[in-house]
Amino acid sequence: MSLASRLENARQQLSAASQLHLLNFYDSLTESEQAKLLKHIERVDWPALPAIVKDALAQRSEAKNSNTELEADDFRPIPPDACGGRSYTAPEEVARLRDIGLEAVADGRVGVILLAGGQATRLGVRYPKGLYEVGLPSGKSLFQLHAEKAVRVQAMAEQRFPGRAGGGIVWYIMTSEATQAGTVKFFEQHNYFGLRRENVVFFKQFTFPCVGLDGRVLLTDRHRIQSSPDGNGGLYRAFRERGCLEHVRQRGLTCLQIFGVDNILTRVADPDFIGFCLDKRAEMGAKIVEKTSPLERVGVVTLGSDGAYRVVEYSEISPSAASRADPAFPDRLLLRAGNICQHFLTADGLAKACQPEYETRMRYHAAVKRVPYCDPDTGSLIDSPPAENAIKLEKFVFDVFPFAGPKFVVWEVPRESEFSPLKNGPSASSECPNTCRRDLLALHSTWLSASDTFQAFLQQNSKTDASSTEVEVSPLLSYSGEDLANRSDWQEQVRSGGITFHSTDTSSS
Repeated sequence: MSLASRLENARQQLSAASQLHLLNFYDSLTESEQAKLLKHIERVDWPALPAIVKDALAQRSEAKNSNTELEADDFRPIPPDACGGRSYTAPEEVARLRDIGLEAVADGRVGVILLAGGQATRLGVRYPKGLYEVGLPSGKSLFQLHAEKAVRVQAMAEQRFPGRAGGGIVWYIMTSEATQAGTVKFFEQHNYFGLRRENVVFFKQFTFPCVGLDGRVLLTDRHRIQSSPDGNGGLYRAFRERGCLEHVRQRGLTCLQIFGVDNILTRVADPDFIGFCLDKRAEMGAKIVEKTSPLERVGVVTLGSDGAYRVVEYSEISPSAASRADPAFPDRLLLRAGNICQHFLTADGLAKACQPEYETRMRYHAAVKRVPYCDPDTGSLIDSPPAENAIKLEKFVFDVFPFAGPKFVVWEVPRESEFSPLKNGPSASSECPNTCRRDLLALHSTWLSASDTFQAFLQQNSKTDASSTEVEVSPLLSYSGEDLANRSDWQEQVRSGGITFHSTDTSSS
């Protein structure tokens, strides 16, 4: 199609959407720039945009001018038969659930979806967050830690169920325009950290135009629309349109675990969690940690008065509701099921969520930000707006939970062993590199403190004990503390990287 025809089509769509200002500079552009601008315009669903923008602006107005906070009476407790947890389940039952999960892995029925579209800008660097190293003795990145956990689960499954024909855990890694190239290159440079190349699929999430507070879409410059990633809930559209959903069918997967890149303690392809969800015949599930402070900035998994499960953001809950005690357990919060962005979906549940009729029912959430832009009247570039000037629109990955109906479960896990997110830079005091490093090493110390053979090894090498020695356990050696108690090959593990000491010449240990 000629540029002239494309321009006419664009003009008609933009006119209907009240966005003709995007063509203000068209005649002054080079032919190449004109083509780029038209390409940007053609990527947008303009007929749907006005309603989305109207809804987002209404959200902002409601939040600013009225009390829209939800009260405790808007929720119901999660039914006991929909809840599980390792800490209050009998060991033999946990072992049974783990076997269910490991058998699914051994049969090649398990996939994972890694949400890795974010850059580490708050950490002071401009590369994908998954490349970040928090300062562990081994120097491993988040990507490497996550990948090696999956490799370990595969080994555990093969040991427990030998001879099965499964081809390993399939990885789907959602990137963004900003992180795609760096992420792919990093995995290639490190030989996929032991994962099979054919089991790793990269796909990019889509973007959504940034909208000014006046409802007009922003320009980056005279020939490009300002846009941002469409949130981790953009997974479902991208998964469908990038061909991943068909790949799931071709590989014969029956369930997938979704997780974010920033939690250093994530149990990737967790057989306990997967086994619990499969045993309950759930379509969707969520891992939770108990929220102990009303002020903690985490969303809460709830059962609404309409009978649908959903995650309610902390900002949507009134202080009185957040502080309300559970009548059955007065020393615990009523709304305590803290969401940690680790979810389970069956392949059928994921396929349903990816269908347009469901995916379009997910509401866009508005975040008001300072966004650089090109003035549509003068063409001047405004790099640092003096105040918040735009809305970034995004969907959340957990907004599919209501689609599961009653086929939804939660699996509670201890915070100290499974939740330590990396959100803030090195100068912060929480959810930062230092706390991630501290929490991982503390967990590994707990594992090793229970090993008499390791304690003897420390004493033989002029160290004290695991609780006072910074030592890291490779995920390839142990996934959750297993196979450490009676080892006798600690010297070899030091040489091979199975364990790594902080600031110690391990070659002479």
